[in-house]
Amino acid sequence: MGTGSSFSVRGEAGDTGVVTRIPIEVKPRRTLLPSVGSLTLGRKGKGASMRSALSVELENTELDRIRRDFETYKYSKQTEVADLAKKEKKLESENRRLRAELQALQKTCNKLRVERDLACDSEYQAMVRANIFEQDRNKVQHNFKIFRETKESEIRDLLKSRRDLEVTLQNSNLPHISLKSPSPANVDTNGDWWTTVESEPSLGSTTQLQSLHARGPDNPYNPVDNESLFVNSYNGGISPSMLTPFYQEVTSRVITVYLSAPSNMQAEVDIFKMEYEAKLKQLCEMEGRFFLLVHLRTDNCKEMTDDELVVQHEVRQRQLQQATMFLAFLGGHTDRFTAEEYNIAHHMNPGARPAIFCFRNPAYKNCKGNNKEACEMKRLVHERGRCKIIDKYDDPTQGAKEAYRELTRLLRLELGLPMEEKNGKMVDHELQSIGSNDTNVTWDAYSNAEQLEIFELALVSTCELGFEKHYERLNDHVIAAGPLPPYLICGPSGSGKSLLLAKWISLQQKHARSSLILYHFVGSSKTCSADSVNMIRRMTTQLLQYVSSPPTLTSDPARLLEEFPRWLERVSTKFPGGIILVIDSMEQLQNAESNMQWLLDPLPVDVRVIVSVSADARPQAWRSWPTLHLEPLTPKHVKELVRAECNIKNFSLSSEQQSRLLSHCRMPSTRLPLYIMVLIDELIHFNQTMMDLDQKLEACLKYADTIELYRHVLETLEIEHEGVSNRGLLKRIMQIMCCSRNGIAESELFHLIPELTWIFWSPLLYDLINRHVLNYRAGLISFAHEQVMEAVQIRYCMGVHEKELSSANQLLLDYFSNSLRPGYVTGRVVDELPWLILQTDDMAKLKTCISDLFVFQLLYSRGRCGELIGYWQSAGYDKTAMATEYFNAIKKAEEKLGGVYTLPRIADMYEMLGIFLKDLGLLNQAVVPLNRALEVRESIDPDHPSVAQCFYLLGGLHGQWGKFATAEAYFKQALDINGNAFGNEHESVVKVLESLAFLYRKQNKHDQAEPLQKHVAALKRKIQPPQLTTHGNGSILQKRALQLEELATGPDTPELAKTLNELGVLYYLQNKQSTSETYFKRSLAMREATLGSEHQDVAQSLNNLASLYNDRKELNVAEPLFERALKIRQKTLPKEHPSIAATIKNLATLYRKQGKFELAKPLYEQYVDIRENTFGEKHPSVATALVNLGVLHCQQGTHHEALPLYERALKIYEDAFGQHHPQVAETLRNLAVLRYEQGEYQNAAQLYKRATEIKDLDAMSFTSKSISGSSVARNSVAGQGAYFPDPR
Repeated sequence: MGTGSSFSVRGEAGDTGVVTRIPIEVKPRRTLLPSVGSLTLGRKGKGASMRSALSVELENTELDRIRRDFETYKYSKQTEVADLAKKEKKLESENRRLRAELQALQKTCNKLRVERDLACDSEYQAMVRANIFEQDRNKVQHNFKIFRETKESEIRDLLKSRRDLEVTLQNSNLPHISLKSPSPANVDTNGDWWTTVESEPSLGSTTQLQSLHARGPDNPYNPVDNESLFVNSYNGGISPSMLTPFYQEVTSRVITVYLSAPSNMQAEVDIFKMEYEAKLKQLCEMEGRFFLLVHLRTDNCKEMTDDELVVQHEVRQRQLQQATMFLAFLGGHTDRFTAEEYNIAHHMNPGARPAIFCFRNPAYKNCKGNNKEACEMKRLVHERGRCKIIDKYDDPTQGAKEAYRELTRLLRLELGLPMEEKNGKMVDHELQSIGSNDTNVTWDAYSNAEQLEIFELALVSTCELGFEKHYERLNDHVIAAGPLPPYLICGPSGSGKSLLLAKWISLQQKHARSSLILYHFVGSSKTCSADSVNMIRRMTTQLLQYVSSPPTLTSDPARLLEEFPRWLERVSTKFPGGIILVIDSMEQLQNAESNMQWLLDPLPVDVRVIVSVSADARPQAWRSWPTLHLEPLTPKHVKELVRAECNIKNFSLSSEQQSRLLSHCRMPSTRLPLYIMVLIDELIHFNQTMMDLDQKLEACLKYADTIELYRHVLETLEIEHEGVSNRGLLKRIMQIMCCSRNGIAESELFHLIPELTWIFWSPLLYDLINRHVLNYRAGLISFAHEQVMEAVQIRYCMGVHEKELSSANQLLLDYFSNSLRPGYVTGRVVDELPWLILQTDDMAKLKTCISDLFVFQLLYSRGRCGELIGYWQSAGYDKTAMATEYFNAIKKAEEKLGGVYTLPRIADMYEMLGIFLKDLGLLNQAVVPLNRALEVRESIDPDHPSVAQCFYLLGGLHGQWGKFATAEAYFKQALDINGNAFGNEHESVVKVLESLAFLYRKQNKHDQAEPLQKHVAALKRKIQPPQLTTHGNGSILQKRALQLEELATGPDTPELAKTLNELGVLYYLQNKQSTSETYFKRSLAMREATLGSEHQDVAQSLNNLASLYNDRKELNVAEPLFERALKIRQKTLPKEHPSIAATIKNLATLYRKQGKFELAKPLYEQYVDIRENTFGEKHPSVATALVNLGVLHCQQGTHHEALPLYERALKIYEDAFGQHHPQVAETLRNLAVLRYEQGEYQNAAQLYKRATEIKDLDAMSFTSKSISGSSVARNSVAGQGAYFPDPR
């Protein structure tokens, strides 16, 4: 260790300027630290030196400083720790507060989140309910439309049949059966439908109705119970003529609009054609109709010759007479033909056709003022009224738009569509109805309309000389006993086979109404009418109209052909005269020998088949049938025919000319009726043109057969009608018609040939029709005869014309291909396009065409499944491959949802495909689309009835498959949904229960099937019984109701009151009693205000309103109305007028229901007197009135007065109907009851025994046929190869 001098003073620098320090050893320092304590005790170290003392002193100073620093540091730290403790407490408190707030916020957030979820769920449920409501509303509207159309069609047919029956009775040879009609001079009963519906028919007419229901002891006919004032009192009897196609109206499928516009209104015409004509055409074609706009321009009237003006006049007159509607634009000036057009279209007969007049504002900038004729025409239009007037529009665009809007309204009325637009898109009802409706029969309205028009065209001809002997042979065949083979009518083309059949059918319908006649006329072999499977389907549909619960027609062509004879046998038992089946030109049918093989088997006993064939086209198998040969006319008949035709058409030939003609007609080919008709019409036409008749006769006599004569006619037409500007148009028209399948529409022809004008086409078409070259069939222009087609092919389609023919075919292909758009495919497209493509052998294009879902839908819905399968086979695909293609197509459509492809439509497509495949027997392939349809519909609404429909279809499929447990589960699910949706007494529930009972019977579970069958029977009795329907008639009454609603506005007038009364009738027929009551009350009030309280029209309204209340069992309300109506009619009508008789009967019936027998008695007696004075004392209608009066006496207890009434009625019935008629039995039963109440029990027993014998005899005669006819149906269901009942 160093000495003290070795310490240097702090801060003292050395020589080098660096402070030097002497290092102090650590160890001595450490030894000093423990001794610090001893210093504080005053103890001094032993042997301490100066250096030590100095060291201690220094250390103490340092220690104090350190201690002070330590204390300061300690204090500061303690202060900091205290502050930190305080902060910690404060933070903990703040933390607890924040935690509490956080928990509160979390609770609030959770609550808001729950509320938000509930709100989202509520919104979603509301949207789902809204969507369901929208779907249900659309479906209800659609179902109601179908229901209303069906019921209105039924009512229309029943009323028409009744009117036809009364007309027949009026023309009868028995004077005591004739009905007296009111004199038009005395009363106008138009609109008093209740008089017709409520009045009981005479029993003479009842006997002709040939009731189709078993009249056994459980279903007696009691004349006294026929009291319903609105229901025809035939007690279930159905006239065989009610549903035959011959009483359906043949309505034109072409809606022609004649557009009249002077040359100064061409702007409106151009705008209307450019912007709106295509829309109107599409609107009509989507409903199976054609739209044709006719406008004849008159630009150069001053430069026309007299002959040209005559042609213009004739064309306009002809087109105006054929027009469905009239549209006119008029400004301040007229043209030469404007006044004539207005006069023919409207002024001569206002209201004959819908008319729209659009008058431009005279102050418009381009108008040059009004001439007198224009002002006079406008005044006349306003004065005549009964038209739509759009007055004083300013701009041509506005005028065209207003005309389009009004014309669209009229077209929708004509088509039976609702008044609101659907955004210009196709209504979705057609596809949706495939899977969800309950229509049992698919009806091709186009085919039926075509057959009706062919039948009417055949009837127009007067060439029927020598047919009387043929009628006798046909009648003998029909009335012959026992099963008979088909009867063959054989003859060369043009010999009159079609005419003979049409005339004979017409006579049969007039004189033999106890028979059902089904007919089919085949056109060309390439037309749709030549499809034998389609023909069988159409006839089966007509047969099923007479089946109480008709099944759904199958889509399998083989099953259709197999089941048709069974339906013939079953339905034939319902007609006393049996069924007569008539097929014309059967050799033209496609695959006739194979598809008509059933004709070679024994036919049912009550079925007669009459067919016609060409002499050179009879298959060998048909040659053994009894045959009627139509030979060429004899010279005598040729002479008579020539004279008859000349007399009818006011034409004469000189004796020399007639001799030359007769000497020419010696060969068989020149003695055919068609040849003579064409020749005479050709001569008549040239006589009208003031040409040399001898020269023309000489030219015509050069041709020795009909085909050559037609070639001459075509050549003549070219010379007459074609000029320099329109050379070759006739050839182009004929080539297009040769390329088409069914013919061509006029609107299509104008589109395909733009240079075609009405001035050229109208007179040409007139001559073509009058000269037996063309005719109209279901809105299409087609060749009138097979010989015409051959003549056209020879003249225009062979040799140098083949290239032009190919161009015409391509033109048609392009036209219909452009119309193949999703959602807008029409029946014309599916009829023509696949067939046209097939002719080109382009199978890839054919496959693309028939793969289109809308083409498939239309062919399926129209029952053309055999044709569809044939197309696929031509393209090289079997049924399984076809099913795969359609399923993939629907799947692709589902992937691109939007536009026309909605989820409901996709589900309907899947369901339609499943039904189609099930009908074809492809059960494995059918399950997939049906399951997919179920999935799609469940995704929309799992409780919707359409889901039940899917379950029902799947149940039927699995039942047919033999998987009964699965089928039962599906049926029960369908039952639950339908029960929740419609109630347990709805028809859909009955349908499922019936299928479930059948399923149990198939499994021999009779203990479960029996109660279900009884329950179904009870429900069917409780539900209104189904009525027979006539499909394909269209919505005529619906259209009428809509038109009447349009007219039911304006000031109070008698005409408006009549319209309101008719509306009340129509709505009652639709079972809308509240709406009907409203219209009846409005009509009554209006008639009282405009006609007075004692007018006979007021009595009509009173009678109708009283009948409505009577039907609703409001007898006290109906009584004063009937009484007032009777008083008015007794004042204004003759004493024995039918309206008075009907009102007396209604009031007497009402009094009897109320128990007011003293008031009812004089009325019944008066009713008997009127019947006696009207029909005679021995008429069955008098007997009915006597029985009613006798029943009233029995109810009063005056049996001695009832006895002579019953006995007299019995005598009348026996004299009129014989002793074994059901009416005799009912009267005997009433007499038996009377004798029993008088205590004459032995007489009562004898009378009752006789009545029972008559009833049993009548029931046995009916049921014997029913049993034999139904046995085949039962065997087809219960046999080894039975099909499961179709669930549709």
